[in-house]
Amino acid sequence: MEKILYGNPVAKAIYQELKEKVAVLYNKGIIPRLCVFKAGNDPASEYYVRNIQKRAQKIGVLTDVITFENLAPQEELINAIQKANRDPKIHGIMLQLPLPKKFDQIKVILQIDPRKDIDGLHPINAGKLILGQKCFVPCTPSAVMEMLNYYKIPTEGARVVIIGRSAIVGLPLFNLLVQKQDGANATVTLCHSRSKNIQEISKYADILIVAIGKPQFINHTYISSKTIVIDVGINEIYDTDAKTNIFVGDVFYHDVFSTVKAITPVPGGIGTITTASLLKNVIEASQS
Repeated sequence: MEKILYGNPVAKAIYQELKEKVAVLYNKGIIPRLCVFKAGNDPASEYYVRNIQKRAQKIGVLTDVITFENLAPQEELINAIQKANRDPKIHGIMLQLPLPKKFDQIKVILQIDPRKDIDGLHPINAGKLILGQKCFVPCTPSAVMEMLNYYKIPTEGARVVIIGRSAIVGLPLFNLLVQKQDGANATVTLCHSRSKNIQEISKYADILIVAIGKPQFINHTYISSKTIVIDVGINEIYDTDAKTNIFVGDVFYHDVFSTVKAITPVPGGIGTITTASLLKNVIEASQS
């Protein structure tokens, strides 16, 4: 196994598979189409959405981006989502989060047709995930599973520790990895910022997945020589040496690198695969 688990080869393999599926759909007269709803002007969200548009265009997926101002009435967003629900030419709907504070995020999510909810936000998809039923899986947990599968990292019976309990990363990952199926069947411990003895717990992990949202939170005291580290975090911090802002993960990469068995870089790791996972869901929705 490679020590640095790069995301590029994983994403490349997914995109190649998707191109082939899109070609089949085109022959049937079906053009996969994604509708992205975005509110406000958060720079990180805008960058992510532009990247989705760029990648989608390369594989033949149409993308519509509908943007609402911070002060736009919530009903306008809800009405637009409901209109997309009814449009048979739109196969996938994505709501870019977080929404501005004035929006009721849960209420807006509930408006998305679960059959078009390609980011797996709707409670129906979340419930199906817990039950091990077919559903749309949030793209970041899906990207982690793609990474584990591509690099043939064994999960059956493995001790997996997840640090971070968010509804879009930590909790879905927990439910995916405990499923009785290939690529899962792990013994999973879910920790968070209030968990006691996180260092001792994480040291026993065969696979340590970090999604706590704190830059360079995990250092060498949390890992052992057998640990495979999957760093889901992406944080922008100021580098005093370079005198510029840089992106780092939730893991202190240079501090743990000499000890770990393998690790994903940031950037260049899980984040590289998330858009591919999202578009994979769009293609799946267009096939149904």
